Amino acid sequence: MFTLGDIKLNTPVISPPLAGISSHPFRALNRKFGCEFSFLEMINCRSLVYSSNKTGEMMRFTEEELPLGIQLLVENEGLLLKVLEKIHDLPFSIVDLNAACPQKKVTSRGEGAHLLKTPKKLERLLKLMVKNCVVPVSLKMRLGWSDDSRACDIALSGQDAGIKAIFIHGRTKAQGYSGEVCYKAIARIKKKLKVPVIASGDILSAGLAKKMFDETGCDAVTVARGALGNPWIFREIKEYLEKGKILERPCVEDIIKTMRSHLKLSCDFYGPKRGLSHFKKFFIWYTRSFKGVRLLRGEITKLNTVEGAIDMMSKFKKIGLRDQETLTASKQNLPQT
Repeated sequence: MFTLGDIKLNTPVISPPLAGISSHPFRALNRKFGCEFSFLEMINCRSLVYSSNKTGEMMRFTEEELPLGIQLLVENEGLLLKVLEKIHDLPFSIVDLNAACPQKKVTSRGEGAHLLKTPKKLERLLKLMVKNCVVPVSLKMRLGWSDDSRACDIALSGQDAGIKAIFIHGRTKAQGYSGEVCYKAIARIKKKLKVPVIASGDILSAGLAKKMFDETGCDAVTVARGALGNPWIFREIKEYLEKGKILERPCVEDIIKTMRSHLKLSCDFYGPKRGLSHFKKFFIWYTRSFKGVRLLRGEITKLNTVEGAIDMMSKFKKIGLRDQETLTASKQNLPQT
């Protein structure tokens, strides 16, 4: 059991903010497969203050999704205060400050991972959040800008500011999403802190989730890229952590069933045209482990009807079943028919 404020998770696995991904359809599907707590997409405070239509859409959620977290991208104290006032009465269970995003368009504004270069400003922002939030405040950080020499100090300053949890991605800003995750650095931070540490980085399978727990001593993990086209990962991690059992990967029929559910959720939320557009990248992720779907991936990008997407799933079924039979025959050392 992982507990933080009113968040109580039977399995200590969280779905973090993913730009352009973590909207209602993605969150709802993950919840169906065992994810007990998710974040909205990362919210830019400037866009929220100035009532951007896109940001307003990103703020949409249903009661069935609760508990739910919100992560803020900001470096200006005045903007932060205005946003905290806007969200004060909304039923979020945690408010997180992003000091981790490595994208140049974010760091060039002094936001995201750039805050790791200005730790005093970061601490002021966190104190402001703690003072003005009625729910727990957390910090999402990387190990540093180019090295992890100041990571413990930054994490400790966050704890001193009053945060109730810290999310740590096991890479520096300079690494982006490449290179190896540094488990030892996360473990060092965990030993220094009293607040819960939620670790992330390359949790692409149940085995890698277990490795993160074992090597860092973290209290929970987040699954980001590992859940793209793979909502089954949440129940796989649960089963492996609790029973040491590795579940079988979904068959082609189960993948298509889930794709259909995802497409419907997307169209219901965005409308048919935008819903299909949003779903297309997920089609590619759902089918990425199959060898014969390269042509279909090219075709899916050109589709403009929901019916066309469903027909594409039928084509994928034929290819997927053939790939599946080939793999089974190979494992059993049988002649392929």
